[in-house]
Amino acid sequence: MIKPAEEFHYRVSWRSDAVRPGFHSSRRSGPGERFHGLAPLLKHPDPRRIDLRASVLDPFENYAVRIYEQRSAIKVFAIVDLSASMGFQGTVSKMEMLADFLGSLALSAYRTGDALGIIGCSDKIHDDFSLPLCRHPSMALNLVARLRRYRPKGGNARALADAARRLPTSRSLVFLVSDFHMPLALVKRILVTLGPHDVVPIVFWDLKEEGGDEALGFRRMRDLEDGSERLLLLRPTLRARLEESYRDRRERLAHLFLSHGREPLFLEKGFKAEYLTRYFQRAV
Repeated sequence: MIKPAEEFHYRVSWRSDAVRPGFHSSRRSGPGERFHGLAPLLKHPDPRRIDLRASVLDPFENYAVRIYEQRSAIKVFAIVDLSASMGFQGTVSKMEMLADFLGSLALSAYRTGDALGIIGCSDKIHDDFSLPLCRHPSMALNLVARLRRYRPKGGNARALADAARRLPTSRSLVFLVSDFHMPLALVKRILVTLGPHDVVPIVFWDLKEEGGDEALGFRRMRDLEDGSERLLLLRPTLRARLEESYRDRRERLAHLFLSHGREPLFLEKGFKAEYLTRYFQRAV
């Protein structure tokens, strides 16, 4: 049974340049409550906002009006990994997690007043799983429904490094969603291409990937990216090595993401909207 999308609340620490009114702090003046500064009445002819004290103190006897900050909308994007490893079915399905996340993001952006775009990538950009910027969630929810039936096949996620070409030049909030089972050099290249934007890394992992939930004995292990299989004897020492490898990988990823401005959010037990709300409460 598909659960209904839940809203989460996101915030950014930077100021939007957008003309369109919205929820976020802005560099533009206009209707709002936060004081922005003073300006000559001739430049901003609104006598309702004359500041008498500043006008009386002006040595040139000009009238000054109070200018307020407009709250503006931002552009929000989800760049999502659709390579084969994202088809992993363990404690939870990564594709179900991805669909739940995108459904929640579509609802959240709509209620916040922001435009949402989606870019699906594996070894190429998938136009059939991409969405241009739009302000109504219906198109995104239609894409989400198709994603629930999709089984990823791409052999790698190199096209994540090409997604930045489809983003606007103005700063946007970008959710980068993947399991990041790729060389760290590629992850770094992706982050460099997304440098002008505010990137939130969402990492989909599963306990069964780490071997921590597998019984000891012979186990057939399959590489989800290239489809190759190996028969391994899962011993306590091998399990410990696998778990240590994942801990080391987690630390390396966290350090890399932090060096590019954002702490990653690891999701290992499914998706809940409250995880994102708490993440932004800590981050901003």
